[in-house]
Order: sequence, then C-alpha cells, then structure tokens
Amino acid sequence: MFIRKAVLSDVEEIEKIYASARAFMRQSGNMKQWVNGYPAKSDILSDISDGTLYVLCEKKKIMCVFCCMDRPEPTYEKIYEGAWKNGGEYRAVHRIAVSPDCRGNGAASACFDFALSFCGSVRIDTHRDNIPMRKALLKNGFEYCGIIYLQNGDERLAYQKTIKTEKNELFDILDINGRPTGRTKPRGIPFAEGEYRRVVHIVVLSSDGKMLIQQRQFFKSGWAGMWDVTVGGSAAAGEDGRTAAERELSEEIGLDMDFSEARPVITLAFDRGFDDFFVFVKDVDINSLKLQPEEVRAVAWADCDTVLGMIREGEFIPYKEEFIKILFGLTKPTLLQTEVQ
Repeated sequence: MFIRKAVLSDVEEIEKIYASARAFMRQSGNMKQWVNGYPAKSDILSDISDGTLYVLCEKKKIMCVFCCMDRPEPTYEKIYEGAWKNGGEYRAVHRIAVSPDCRGNGAASACFDFALSFCGSVRIDTHRDNIPMRKALLKNGFEYCGIIYLQNGDERLAYQKTIKTEKNELFDILDINGRPTGRTKPRGIPFAEGEYRRVVHIVVLSSDGKMLIQQRQFFKSGWAGMWDVTVGGSAAAGEDGRTAAERELSEEIGLDMDFSEARPVITLAFDRGFDDFFVFVKDVDINSLKLQPEEVRAVAWADCDTVLGMIREGEFIPYKEEFIKILFGLTKPTLLQTEVQ
C-alpha cells in the first residue's frame, strides 16, 4: 500500500467510492450526513486543486480517499462541551471514504497514520449518527473532545489523536535516494511504501582485533536481552547519519567521539530505510563507560569467533556471518579503506 496525492484521472473512481460511502451511511442508519450528493465532483476537483486530497492505493487500485488539510480548520476554532487535547499544530482529516471491498482491512488506519506523520496530531469530526466511523475512530486511538458546528450550523462530534512528538521521537521521511522529503513520522507509526528512514550503527574495534559489543535491556521491545554491535539507533528528525551516530554513542554508552569528519564505511539498504555503519579502532576501558539504563544492560569485548558463536546460539542479533567478518576485517587495510586508483 502507498499514499499519493489524488490527480484528475482519479476523479471518476473517487466519485464511485463516495457514492458507495453515502449508501453505506444510509444502510447503517445515518440519514443526515453527506446528503444531496456531497461530496460532489466540484468538491473533489477543489480538493485536488488545493493539493489536499490523497488516495491510498494497492498497485493501481484506490482503496481509500481522504482530505488532509495543511492549514487550521476554521470550524475547529470553537469547541463546545469539551476541549481539544492540545492547542498545537494539527492536521484535519475530512471526506474520508473506503472502497466497499476494502472495508475492515486497515485502509482507514493507514490514512490516519499518514496524517499523523506530519506533526503527530490529527483532528476529525463526524455525525452523531455515523456509528461505524465513531467506532473506527475510537479503535484507532482517537479521543472524543466535544462538539463543533459546521458553517451551516450542523452539529458534529469532534475527535483528536496525538502522539508524543519530542525531537528524538520524530523521524525524517526520506525518499528512495536518502534525501529528506520535508515530512516526519512519529515513532511507532509504520513507514509506508516509498517512505524511508535512516538508522545508524557504530562499531568500535580494539587494536588487538576485538569488538566492543552491548547487551540490550530485557524490557526492550525488539531483540530484548540480545547482544549487538557497539551501538545502534535511529536518526532523529533533522539529523544526518554523523550527527545521529555521535549522539547515540554518547547516550548509550557514554563514549564521546568527534564524527565531524567521519563517513559511514558501509550503508545497507533495508526494507524501509538506510543503515549507516561507522567503524572506529579505539581501545576503550569498558569500566569507564556510563551505560544508558533504558537501553544497555552490559558491554564486553569479543573476538570474531566469539560473536559468530553467539549468533549461532541465538544470543546475538542474527547478522549474516560474512558481514560480521567484514566488520572485524576493518581493523586492517581492506579494499573498503584504501584509495581507489
């Protein structure tokens, strides 16, 4: 699945999806919302012209259509019998409809996640009689906030969903070439097709050919209790690989190094991003390191055979053994470190 802006060639299919949504509303007892052919073709064309209409697609099929506003919604300025969760930046979602053969497969959830990716806050309203939508909003983590009124005076129930958006909880969304798109995504929201992020790994090797490895805390959500290379983490919004690597190394094990002239030795492409590996040869006294209790349980020095044995025993994150051998080999000159003639 992927999300893109709607284009003029989508209009006919979008009209069919909206017509089906109106029929579904009537079948479920919602007789007063989206009446008189709303949203009409003129509304679709206006949203496309504004650049605010999006479609969720599976290959060439449109699964869901929705409007994601990039400016404040005037009818949300006043809310009655309640309050918005916060007064910060948000995206308003309007005119969302799922293709009839895609209902119940997570299409709406993917659209909500997309809207959240801009700033971590989404507001939406719906008719009191739209029971399926109200249930869907609660299922997707929205909270009821109060009542708003449309410009024509009609009442709507207002909902909002927010996600923690401190700088270190927001990731830049990159394009296929690793360049920032200008959009961000909060931690916990999956990256969709065509969206990529950057992660970094730092490998510290000793002069006698050992690797500084860390054991992840047992309460970590991924690879709990397993051993890994020296340090790894995600680049926060606004960070390049060097900045992220320098921060992660300092935060996780208290080792401060200057990355201003560093370049990744290897960048691996994975399903939804890029993984920059920085490798340094540095003899470190592990007793002097300050471990981050939320992330790291222990550190140790280990030679190549030990790490490979830990991988085979299921104690170490299952990197490819040949890749581990390459990392250890970087303690001495290799093709990766010599000048290209």
